[in-house]
Amino acid sequence: MRSYLAFFIITQKIKYHIMGRGDIKTKKGKITAGSFGKTRPAKTAKKVAANKVEAAKKKA
Repeated sequence: MRSYLAFFIITQKIKYHIMGRGDIKTKKGKITAGSFGKTRPAKTAKKVAANKVEAAKKKA
């Protein structure tokens, strides 16, 4: 019983770094959270405007 208790206490103190949807430092985690940052930069106004101009040219 004591060994189980010691194992439980040790594992609670160790912080596991799990990559994926729950990790906000990864691209997949940023997409899930709906946030932006260095890993997943937001589109700049210049890029958005340029894409709209290109789309308008293609339609014409």
